[in-house]
Amino acid sequence: MFVGVFMVKKVTVVGAGTMGHGIAEVLAINGIKTNLVDVKEDILKGAMEKIGWSLRKLYEKGKIGRSPDEIMALISTFTSIKEAVRDVDLVIEAVPEIFELKKQVFREIDANSRPDTIIATNTSSIPISELASCTNRPDKVLGLHFFNPPVVMQLVEVVRGKDTSDEIVKQMIEFVRGIGKRPVLVRKDIPGFIVNRIMIRLLNTACILVKRGIYSIEEVDSALRKIGLPMGAFELSDYIGIDVLYFIIDSVRSRGMAIEPCQVFKEMMDKGKLGVKSGEGFYKYPSPGTYKKPDITALDRADPALLISPAVNEASYLLREGISSLQEINEATILGLGYPKGIFQYADEMGIDTIVNSLKKLNEITGSTEFSPDPILLRMLELGRTGTKSGFGFHEYFQENQMETIKILYRPPVAVIQLNRPEKLNSISRKMLDEIKKALIDLSSDENIR
Repeated sequence: MFVGVFMVKKVTVVGAGTMGHGIAEVLAINGIKTNLVDVKEDILKGAMEKIGWSLRKLYEKGKIGRSPDEIMALISTFTSIKEAVRDVDLVIEAVPEIFELKKQVFREIDANSRPDTIIATNTSSIPISELASCTNRPDKVLGLHFFNPPVVMQLVEVVRGKDTSDEIVKQMIEFVRGIGKRPVLVRKDIPGFIVNRIMIRLLNTACILVKRGIYSIEEVDSALRKIGLPMGAFELSDYIGIDVLYFIIDSVRSRGMAIEPCQVFKEMMDKGKLGVKSGEGFYKYPSPGTYKKPDITALDRADPALLISPAVNEASYLLREGISSLQEINEATILGLGYPKGIFQYADEMGIDTIVNSLKKLNEITGSTEFSPDPILLRMLELGRTGTKSGFGFHEYFQENQMETIKILYRPPVAVIQLNRPEKLNSISRKMLDEIKKALIDLSSDENIR
């Protein structure tokens, strides 16, 4: 696979867990020779069995062109990092989210790989620069944060470390595209990156509101499903793993994010109720590790804006700090969280004034400043950019009035008359001239249009 002047011929994935073997499968499907390394042969054997099962399913559905055996032949397994990284172009670390373990792995990769080998981490919460400092090549270290399951999920967060070179970032963005994924660039090294920071704001707030008796678990999840989210907050917490979720929140908090983990998560962990993996969390499941979508009664009591406003606030912070662009943050929430629309689109539709008022209400409920509205949101209110109802929010909107041969796109103080006879190549007719004349007369008397 060519990436500009850089050719990725061979990649090593360190860690054969769920993410590691999933990433290895993605690489092999795309014709890349892949080394998969872990500490024990039985772990590697299990990983290869899972890859084989997945490939057979994909082949049966016609989603891959080559046979599973042909793809599997591109993957070699190792129990030694030293042997696995010796002559590869890229190493992707995917070991458990234990900082000391990752540091040790990074040192070993750095000591045994070629000087020009790029080292990437699949971490979801640890800053890239902290791991890069364990190497002699911080300019060649970055984050490639895949989402679970890697074979299905399209998003990859490409995370720049403090010292990552522009050329390496460019090469890895092209590499991600080359393996059929959608890269979103995280321009500054911030704990939790984009998706996790937005996600934990929503999940942690939902937990706090339930702990304080304001809503029930079902009221929260029903409200979130109703606005199109693929899972409710507690349903998603169970799916992720309550222990994993608590670790992510605590990890980013310890690195400066203004968030306090909801103590209900800790209480659930202490009881061994970890979600799907243990068979019970906020909901009960058929057996440990077996997911079945919970039956949730449709309820209307919970206010979706109160739940989603902290996620909007976090997204606003990421935008203001130049972490990513508005379009990239929207895309990350759609591809990474499965939202039917971007987080800023939700904000515009609910109303920026509603979002700000919801954040102020959360401040009152909790007594915490972590819900203080971001300056971007306050400035938008000052400018009257309240979202779809004003025609301006994070995006710009036209109200549309359609006549027979023209459209009037209305966004005070501007209106646009658009010809609308595509079947006649917008040729001018008597009817069209009459409609244009009427539209001009109506608009000239509209005090909102200049």
